[in-house]
Amino acid sequence: MIVYMARHNPTVVVGLGLIGVAGALWFHVLLQLERVGLGSYAIFKFGGNWGIPVEYLKVRKKFGWPAWPVYLLWTCGLVGVVCFVVGVFRL
Repeated sequence: MIVYMARHNPTVVVGLGLIGVAGALWFHVLLQLERVGLGSYAIFKFGGNWGIPVEYLKVRKKFGWPAWPVYLLWTCGLVGVVCFVVGVFRL
């Protein structure tokens, strides 16, 4: 079924893949904050997790972290959702 979907409507598969990459990057950013004691966030707290990338960008220079994970997270998430929605409507 996955192979069929990838052949006939790859946009959905690409969208899900990009959303998965965004999730992995989100976890990476959260883990970085947790390691230095700044990420005392509940992972499943509704509405409270949007500040995690912003907090990461605020303290990244202090710890020498790169900014690209947050920017790639936002890009992959946005492009992934758009691809997924477009792909679903093309089914």
